Amino acid sequence: MRQLARAALTITALAAVVAGAAGAAVAAAPGRPERIGQRYAYNIPGGALSGGLGATVSYKSAEEEYDALKAKAKGGRHLNGGQLPDWSGVWQVSPAWGQFNFDPSLMRDADVYGPQAPDAHQFYLRTLKNAENNIEWDPLSYCLASGFPRIMAEGFLHDFALTPDVVYIIAETQTEVRRVYTDGRPHLPEDEAFPMWEGDSIGFWDGAGEHAKLVIWTTHVRSGIYHRNGPRYSDKLQAVEQIWMDKPDHLRLEMTVYDPVDLTRPWHVSRGFARDKTPGVRILDQWVCNENNNVVKTDQGSSDFVLPGEKGYKDPNVLGDPDANVK
Repeated sequence: MRQLARAALTITALAAVVAGAAGAAVAAAPGRPERIGQRYAYNIPGGALSGGLGATVSYKSAEEEYDALKAKAKGGRHLNGGQLPDWSGVWQVSPAWGQFNFDPSLMRDADVYGPQAPDAHQFYLRTLKNAENNIEWDPLSYCLASGFPRIMAEGFLHDFALTPDVVYIIAETQTEVRRVYTDGRPHLPEDEAFPMWEGDSIGFWDGAGEHAKLVIWTTHVRSGIYHRNGPRYSDKLQAVEQIWMDKPDHLRLEMTVYDPVDLTRPWHVSRGFARDKTPGVRILDQWVCNENNNVVKTDQGSSDFVLPGEKGYKDPNVLGDPDANVK
């Protein structure tokens, strides 16, 4: 099923490129503005119909929020294996319209989307204008990682592996792995830290058992975008997350991002994950992007596909075959 979904996304993207080249109009989702080029192309029906600044919190920094939550949890807990909640299985982004949309409370691609600082907002508006003209480029097309915080909104399967000292958040997208250290260690010292795709994450547990809440503080991320054609964030971004089972087979995620460069205030986002109950569902394979990545960046800055038989096409069936590559 997931392989088919991945193929469907590729086919959809290819169709969009072909339609854009032919000047064909793409139908809008119900209740949304008419699509122009690739703008609004990634909205999923059922979501918000307008943009806005999004929610916020009263804290001034991620450290302040994290310390307040830790105090509320009486210092937090380090859980043993028998005290950890059951987050087994694989999980889909919830709600459905939150897939590939960082803040599900806002309509993706709206002119006002989150509390962006002026320079960041101008960058975002240029990105949308380019998309209207079918000029769009996603760093994922270079086979780069989504990175944090984007990874928490990517619409592919997620896996949560809980151990007493580390929580591993594994995403099917680019086979990315976040490590949240819950053994009491601090963040990396400043003289050792550097920007990382998934950042440096530490955390603690509030409570134990089924409804235990994982609290995470992430620093030292690489700059990036919140989603395809979305706003940017700087490497000064920090985030605080709370994840817990708010109802059977559903994880709730409350996240606040703080970015003194690209945001005017803290941005609080509510989203979640629904356990995929499909019998036998699993994350099937290592996602090696270069294996079948035939997306190229054009001189105009847009995406195009190298098709079989064209110059530069990489055949995924032989790309990693020693006999085909060693003469």
